[in-house]
Amino acid sequence: MVRPRLVYGVLGVGAALLCVQAARSSYDHDEIAYLHASWLVSQGQTPFRDFMEHHHPTLLYLLAPLTAALEGQPHLLVFTARFLDLACLAVLFAVFVAVVRPLVKSRSPAWTALLLLGCFFFLRNSMEVRPDPWMSVLCFLGFWQWTVYLRSPGRLLPAALAGLCLGAAIDFLPKAVPFAFCVALGTALALRGRAARAQAARGAGVVVAAALLPVGALALAIVTLGLWDDFVFWTLTFNRFFYLDSQLPGSSALRTLVESVGESPLLWAGGLWGVGWAARAVWRREAVPEVTIAAVVTVGGLIALFLSRWPYGHNLLLVQPMLALLAAVVLDAMEKQRLRNGVRAFLLVMVAKVYVLCLVYTESPGAGVVQARVLAETGPSTPIAVPPPYNPIFRPNAFYFWLIPESFVPAYLDWCRLHGQRPSRVEEDRRAWKLRPPRFVYMAREEASWTPFEFNLHRSAYIPTDVEGLWTLAPPATAR
Repeated sequence: MVRPRLVYGVLGVGAALLCVQAARSSYDHDEIAYLHASWLVSQGQTPFRDFMEHHHPTLLYLLAPLTAALEGQPHLLVFTARFLDLACLAVLFAVFVAVVRPLVKSRSPAWTALLLLGCFFFLRNSMEVRPDPWMSVLCFLGFWQWTVYLRSPGRLLPAALAGLCLGAAIDFLPKAVPFAFCVALGTALALRGRAARAQAARGAGVVVAAALLPVGALALAIVTLGLWDDFVFWTLTFNRFFYLDSQLPGSSALRTLVESVGESPLLWAGGLWGVGWAARAVWRREAVPEVTIAAVVTVGGLIALFLSRWPYGHNLLLVQPMLALLAAVVLDAMEKQRLRNGVRAFLLVMVAKVYVLCLVYTESPGAGVVQARVLAETGPSTPIAVPPPYNPIFRPNAFYFWLIPESFVPAYLDWCRLHGQRPSRVEEDRRAWKLRPPRFVYMAREEASWTPFEFNLHRSAYIPTDVEGLWTLAPPATAR
């Protein structure tokens, strides 16, 4: 499809520009949220108990030493953490080519990696500081090793490696659990014959046993920290209510999907064509496990996107590599040279678009100004109420609900009301306004949900600064 020498040159330029994007672009909300929570961990605080967290805390403890080492340098910290994500992305690219190699006729399958390099949404979300990029590469590693086992069922080591990778992925995010289920379903649809299914069942037992090792290690750590009840409530009970059952106005999954398709039409067109290809192969009993699993993961990921009340673009990270795999298979099978030439040209145009976006795209460009101001006028123990992405990372929060309080607090109050529980965490935050008021409060004009909880009831105690949206605690009145 594309000459190997050109492919490697295009990939090299892409890698360099992704580093430029990591260094120059401002911050996403989640990036600062996770880095700040990691810094709180480095200061001796514990998630769930001392500050609100609703995901597995693995990334927080992984990045805590880094936040301590780079304390006081927000931009360098963000770049370094993004660079770690880019390393995960490089691994994913290499594994992707390894998975595709036996599925295409091309002597050099490296061109298939351009399908991912041409998707800026995938690259940007793989770079941003979240647990999702770590989970994504571990899931894809597990998928790769499982397909290696299916191709050589006499070797149990690949099945064990698949289990370790999937278990580690679950440690980062529970979204890896439905991914593993989709892999199992895709395997069941692809295999034919009692012997093949028996071998797969044997390998699946090894996968489950191996996956229990990292999952058990996380559970043991949570119990040792005395956080089990809080962990179960926030990551399971509350998350299920917040994402599926709460009455809060959510985001549009259709909008996220349309934007993603519009940004990478070749990836989606080829991938969805591949889903149909896989379905036909299953019907004809000609299924290839890799292709069938990729199709099931794609369909399952899209269903999950529409079930969630908060279907943001990073929730497609597990879907996009599978779309690329499916697209690679169907595009490689094209025989008409004119069509192949058109696909090649369009693929290079998509990559060129990514190059441009790496140089111009940014988020929250004013965040650095707010961070610098707050850091300059506070000390390491000064409480603040500045939400991500404007939060300076290295200052404690005055409140338990420091993250999107205008969404999380109503959901928590609703859950407590429905289950007859006292909203103790909200009561703590209400007392904090009087006992330990924040030195600075920031109101993001574009996002009302980021405003500290009930700030309007206490605004009279604050005065605006010369930085738009940033308020400072007024000095006490001088007695006459």
